[in-house]
Amino acid sequence: MKLVSKLVDVVRSEWMQRIAVTCMAVLLLQTASGAIAQDFRLANHREPTQSQNSTPDFALTTKIYYAGERNPNSVHLNIFDDGVIYSIPQTDSRFWTVFDLKKSQVVLLDKKTKTRCSVSMDALTRLAAQADAEVTDPKRRDRLGMNAQVKDLGGNQFELSYPGVSYKVQGVVPPSPAMAVANAQLVDWACRLNLARPRGLPPFGRMRLNEELWKRSLIGTQTSLTIDRNGMDGEPVMKAVLNIESSWSQGLDDTSQRLVDQAASYSVIYQQVSWKDFAD
Repeated sequence: MKLVSKLVDVVRSEWMQRIAVTCMAVLLLQTASGAIAQDFRLANHREPTQSQNSTPDFALTTKIYYAGERNPNSVHLNIFDDGVIYSIPQTDSRFWTVFDLKKSQVVLLDKKTKTRCSVSMDALTRLAAQADAEVTDPKRRDRLGMNAQVKDLGGNQFELSYPGVSYKVQGVVPPSPAMAVANAQLVDWACRLNLARPRGLPPFGRMRLNEELWKRSLIGTQTSLTIDRNGMDGEPVMKAVLNIESSWSQGLDDTSQRLVDQAASYSVIYQQVSWKDFAD
């Protein structure tokens, strides 16, 4: 069974579904009213000289392994090209995601149905705020990772834990601080998108860990994720130990450039559909 298939049920509890329904209503309202430019929340802390244009083009490959296995269960390629981030799975390449920081929008591409769907980053920002406001019970906030705190282990290692979930990550300084900013932007927007289109664990804890790495101009290259959900509050029992490896290459090779060109083409020729009609 694929990794996504194993993890997606973690968020299918009754109270997480209520968040998803609320978020969907907010999202549909925002997209219907048009896109409003919204800065990435961490970008507000950037130095004025660190603009999108100063970010070097690079590619980041992420491989996810079940603990003890030598072959990755999934491989994901993220291409950073002139203020646009192309997120392309290599193991199941049906869905591509384009995070366009210049236009402040996220575009989802479905290669099977040849359709596309766009959502403004402003809508995703409002959605995350709405989700945070929706959950007031301290116990539920704990289990969603909303109250999780990052622990500094030294040596650019960090740990974050909340009930049933534990992350440990090794950070590395990239060749350019702008690369760390760009990667933090990718993770943050992907987490916000995860609220509207649930995949895997609720993203709140991961967002906190990502912010800590951004503050220190680091990219996580080795991550251990332990999941031990015991079925509380209607959640399914879920146990998994995953190792996640990320590595980057500076510049874009022929393969990356070809994928960028393909995504640009799909964004034009695929039929535009509404958020609710896009394949899940």
